[in-house]
Amino acid sequence: MAKQQQDKEDILREATALVNRIEIKFSRDAVSKESVFVGFRRDGAISFFFGAEPVYQFNTRHEFRRGYCQGAMLKAVEGKIIQLTRIREGEQLVLLSRDYSDQQTAVFLQEMKHALLLLFKEIKGGRWSILGAVVEAGSAEELLQRVADWLEQHTREIQIADAPNVAG
Repeated sequence: MAKQQQDKEDILREATALVNRIEIKFSRDAVSKESVFVGFRRDGAISFFFGAEPVYQFNTRHEFRRGYCQGAMLKAVEGKIIQLTRIREGEQLVLLSRDYSDQQTAVFLQEMKHALLLLFKEIKGGRWSILGAVVEAGSAEELLQRVADWLEQHTREIQIADAPNVAG
């Protein structure tokens, strides 16, 4: 989704698989220079978009399943991270696949957890404004509290999923 060069407004409007979604801007640039978009699927799987990237998407067991970081797509396969990079070879677009090393995976997990914990801290600190939200039931503020609850309960113990799909 982020790599399709969609505007933030388009993500909020068109990300209908994320039935409850919210876009937040923070009063200072501690979390992201751009707004942060967070959405829940009907089954509870959550996705975080820190501007165009990084993007972190989780399955129903709260495991990292796929995302975007440093211009590349990342996906989980058998508990490991695979980096997919698009390159053009003549008229063809080729997808190069490369496994993350254990060290690269550890660094990525640490950076992701840091970003998510910082997001939690900023939400709990009240230094935000809601730019837009789509909420099936309740208010945007209640949805933001649900995001904070997810961050508090799951961030420190994030694992890599066995598959990149939402069911894991």
